[in-house]
Amino acid sequence: MYRTTCTRVARMAGMAPRPYLLPMNPSPFRRRWLAATAILTLCATGSAAMARQTSAHRVFERVLLLESTSETSASVSLGDIDGNRTLDVVLAKGRHWPLVDMIMRNDGAGHFSAEPLAELPDRTYSAALADLDGDGDLDIVSSNDKPDRKLVYRNDGSGHFTVSSTFGEATWNTRYVTVADLNGDRRPDLIVANRSSNPAAPRPSYVCLNDGAGAFPSCAPLATQSATIIVASDLDRDGNTDLLVPHRDGGQNLIFWNDGSGTFREPPTPVGPSVSQIRAAAAADINGDGAVDLVVGDEKQGLFVYLGAGSRAFDAPVALTSAGGAPYAIAVADMNRDAKPDIVVGRQEAVGSVLFNTGGARLPRFADTPWGDGKGSVYGVAIGDLDGDGWPDIAAARSEAPNGVWFSGPPTK
Repeated sequence: MYRTTCTRVARMAGMAPRPYLLPMNPSPFRRRWLAATAILTLCATGSAAMARQTSAHRVFERVLLLESTSETSASVSLGDIDGNRTLDVVLAKGRHWPLVDMIMRNDGAGHFSAEPLAELPDRTYSAALADLDGDGDLDIVSSNDKPDRKLVYRNDGSGHFTVSSTFGEATWNTRYVTVADLNGDRRPDLIVANRSSNPAAPRPSYVCLNDGAGAFPSCAPLATQSATIIVASDLDRDGNTDLLVPHRDGGQNLIFWNDGSGTFREPPTPVGPSVSQIRAAAAADINGDGAVDLVVGDEKQGLFVYLGAGSRAFDAPVALTSAGGAPYAIAVADMNRDAKPDIVVGRQEAVGSVLFNTGGARLPRFADTPWGDGKGSVYGVAIGDLDGDGWPDIAAARSEAPNGVWFSGPPTK
């Protein structure tokens, strides 16, 4: 109601001319303008108060472990798989050694019941959720490492899944799959990140276009060398989804520019230093200037942001934090509802960070709030309201420690 009233009043005030001399007996139109101006002053005051109320840094101290064992999980995804308007959790498990992937159904209050995604174990590094076939429910794409098949699971509408097809080759050293519409047909396509730790034997990553029915019969290679994540975003604001491919094993990061058809004919643009070992990355307009920025986690060097400079250019990387532990997972989300993107970082055998964006000049300032217990290595994070209180929580996939959810709470006094 508050927002609606302010919006309507703003529209009314915007219709009126600015009065330089106010008559003693204003017309009815002018009286309406004066009333609107007074209400707008109250709206501005109220908006500032609301900003102060929501911009306080949240804490993430309440923890729910999703499992009792410490296994090799690599990724976590959130989505309403069964149509009950709550976010469920999908855990991708089996990094290096086969395990059974798990679904955690949410009752809406942050309590979960576990069930296997499939009966057979495999080496799953990521399990992406998307409506692949256009029937209105979320399906699952599983990026299994060799020698396992890469699988597409179709949702029956109630959150139960069966394998409907495969994509790519079972021999690929696949680490991650990103889902995005690359050719504008309103069907999600797949971008498959393949790794090679041997510089003498580089491996291409691939783009697999959706056939319109949720299958991916053919894949085209990208001229990459080694990747464990690929970020899909419109990096030059031309309406097409481009691809940032960070180098995982000591080479150059590349940006591939989409021509709108899901093909990448132009030579890729190098970005960042000539030597990178990046496990995690994200793209977002961090400083609010309208240009997309890149946030990357380098295993050796730490956490950096490349600010977008326009014209397909990015500034030199700037270090964001010196906290211990290699950054293994990154997510960008508004964690305190102040309309500024914050950065969530998961680390190797170290406490994670929520870097609250406090604004500032071209390079924003950040306030570091810790989350997690520092156990194991956080290979994946996903952000969403899991307990229905309106605040985004952190779900984490870990190796050598149980997977869990860290719930958002008010600042401690």
